[in-house]
Amino acid sequence: MANQLEERPVVGRRRKATPRHRVVIPAVLLLGLAGGATWVMTNNVDEEPATMLGASDSVHGGLARINGILPLENDDWVPPSNAEALDAPVAEGAHRVRILLQLTALEGDGIDFRASDYFIDGLGTGEPRAIWSSPSEHDAEQGETIDATLVFEIPNEALALVLSDDDDTRLSLGTDHHTGG
Repeated sequence: MANQLEERPVVGRRRKATPRHRVVIPAVLLLGLAGGATWVMTNNVDEEPATMLGASDSVHGGLARINGILPLENDDWVPPSNAEALDAPVAEGAHRVRILLQLTALEGDGIDFRASDYFIDGLGTGEPRAIWSSPSEHDAEQGETIDATLVFEIPNEALALVLSDDDDTRLSLGTDHHTGG
């Protein structure tokens, strides 16, 4: 029986050593993701959340509210005057929206409206300013309401859009204006 193999007791199998790169790479990726998430969360702490579409927000001198945001390609609206800025073709990968902004002067100082103070803020937008507006500026006295129309050209892929002004007004534009681009 010398030809028979001797049975050896199996105490434990020896595992192959795992190469270090299989442990190090996922650990580095996890740390990078955690660091990125921390950066995103802490860098927006000072920014006030935007007021929901249709809700009123206080502004210097009164209240502001967006009554509508309409993509121009789905809108039969025609500007009443001075529409040369809208004659230019829309940039590739963008669309135009008409924002109906209502400002009500409640305080004694009233509201000084300047369309040039307003811009669209969000991910992937830059800070586009109005390309057309009516009125372009107006000083409203206490009790007066300004119904302003602002036209912006914004990227199709932009996200989390907010109408902002130089005084930190932040009015959400919702998502109904998005196009398939």
